[in-house]
Amino acid sequence: MKKIFLLVILIIFSLVALYYYKPVIINYFFGIARILKQENGYQLDINNKKHDNCVFKSTESFDKKRKHNFLILYLRDLDIKSNFEIIVVNLDEKVVGYTCGSFDCYDKVFGSLFQSDMGSFYTPLEDDAKGPGFDTQLKMENKKIDFYIPSERKERLHILLSKK
Repeated sequence: MKKIFLLVILIIFSLVALYYYKPVIINYFFGIARILKQENGYQLDINNKKHDNCVFKSTESFDKKRKHNFLILYLRDLDIKSNFEIIVVNLDEKVVGYTCGSFDCYDKVFGSLFQSDMGSFYTPLEDDAKGPGFDTQLKMENKKIDFYIPSERKERLHILLSKK
C-alpha cells in the first residue's frame, strides 16, 4: 500500500514539475497542442550566420479545417537580440508575422517543436494597429526568402531562408 501511495505522489509531483518547466507538453496530452515537423529543405541565415534545426512547417490550421503553408522559425535558442522569438512566414499570403512567444505557446523538447492552439495564430509585423508596424522588406524568389525583423536595439536583423 505504501508503494502505491508513493507512486501516486511521485506521478503527481512529476506532472506538476512538467507543467512548471514544460507546460506545452501538458497541453499536448490534453489535445490543445501539437508537434510540428522540422523543415529540412531550408537553410536559415541570420545576419550571414547559419543556424540549423530552427525551421519548422505548418500545413493546416489547428482545427484541421483550413490548409495553409507556413514556415515557423524558432529563434528562442539562438543568440540573437530580438523580442520576436517565433517568426511565421506565410508563404501563401507573402506575410511575415510573430506569435505568442511564451512557453505555453511554443517550446522545443528533444528537438521537437510543440505548438499550442493559441500559438497557431500570428500577427503580421507590418500591421500598424496590432503589430509593431515594421517594414520587413519581404522578397520571395525562386529559392530564397529574404526579409528583416526588428532587434532589441532599434536595428534590423537580416533573415535569409534558402532552399537546399
